[in-house]
Amino acid sequence: MKREQLEFIDQFIYDFLYNHADIMPKRLGKLIALYYTDARIRKRYSHFIGLEMGEGTFANLGLNIVPNDNAICVHIGKNVSIAPNVTFLGGTEPNNGKEIRKIPHIVQKNIYYKDIYVEDEAWLGTGCIIFPGITIGKCAVIGAGSVVMKDVEDYAVYAGAPAKRIRILQEI
Repeated sequence: MKREQLEFIDQFIYDFLYNHADIMPKRLGKLIALYYTDARIRKRYSHFIGLEMGEGTFANLGLNIVPNDNAICVHIGKNVSIAPNVTFLGGTEPNNGKEIRKIPHIVQKNIYYKDIYVEDEAWLGTGCIIFPGITIGKCAVIGAGSVVMKDVEDYAVYAGAPAKRIRILQEI
């Protein structure tokens, strides 16, 4: 097979995926949203994993949304940079646990589902984890490996586990 033939096939696949997101079966749509090599295609299929992204936003490979059941639970603004292996937790629960689900503290404090919001121009570092119900402010920076459990202010840098403010980038 010649290079030109492979380039033709590559372009055919890209065009097909780009133009058929609306009819793609759910499981295949999730697979494409999570693992397809071209970020433009992954973005077009992001609704399959519960994610909506604004114009100019870029998400690297390894993006994970939990749960990813098609319900949009992560709302990302414009021009946001998402590094590899970022995880958004739209909900938290002990999954298959039966007895632990009966413990009042677990039920009251640890089983919940809330949407996550990332404002315009934010930058999320590699491997960070964002908990349910969090809002990350405009032009905020989240350091690599951080665990974000509280809202993040606009124009601030947060890092650590749990993430804490370490710098103000600009007074607003």
